[in-house]
Amino acid sequence: MKQFIAFVRKEFFHIFRDRRTMLILLGMPVVQIILFGFAITTEVKNVRVAILDPSNDVVTRCIIDRLDASEYFSVTTNLNTPDEVEKSFRRGDIDLAVIFSEQFANHVYTGDACVQLVA
Repeated sequence: MKQFIAFVRKEFFHIFRDRRTMLILLGMPVVQIILFGFAITTEVKNVRVAILDPSNDVVTRCIIDRLDASEYFSVTTNLNTPDEVEKSFRRGDIDLAVIFSEQFANHVYTGDACVQLVA
């Protein structure tokens, strides 16, 4: 154990004596933290959203307008049939599809309204 402690002590003296090694040991992690802090973000923005709204009523219009006003989502297309959802995903035109149930506004107050999110 004494040999190991002597070895570690000798290596610390060599490291602290050399300025380039100290720069690599202490400077590089600080630079990497600063660079990666600005470069790597997990925030999702500008998700292309397609809307399938068979009811097209006031309640769904309000929800769609709020989605479009957000900086995270941008409503790109309004779809007419469920088949168009799959075709849009295959072409790569959209990232998310929001599908409202029929007669959404009538079912909101009874609790039977459904919204499907397809990503």
